[in-house]
Amino acid sequence: MMHEIRRIVPNISSNKLDESRRFYADFLGLIVVMDMKWILTFASGSNPTAQVSIVQSNNTNSIESPVTISIEVPDVDKLYEKAKLFNYEIIYEIINEPRGVRRFFVKDPNGVIINIMMHII
Repeated sequence: MMHEIRRIVPNISSNKLDESRRFYADFLGLIVVMDMKWILTFASGSNPTAQVSIVQSNNTNSIESPVTISIEVPDVDKLYEKAKLFNYEIIYEIINEPRGVRRFFVKDPNGVIINIMMHII
């Protein structure tokens, strides 16, 4: 069964947020679409779903292994149930977060932690 994927965003773990802002915004010309002081998300002005996020690597809110990819879907609950059905390892249980997203983290067969999420506001 095919699922609609709205966007896939690579997440780079780094302690160089200021330098990353200069590189992605000033050099490449991407637009800062989210700045929460511990995560920066940059997007293309001509294709807003083309994005990259820089996540502060010493963020105390993060789990022990960094999330490498974020995938936005229209129905996160459906994929959460499917992940459980397929017996994939859930790293972070599904939750509504105060910043307006519903998400869970799942480990892929390569050990990569994937953030499956949707916006709820």
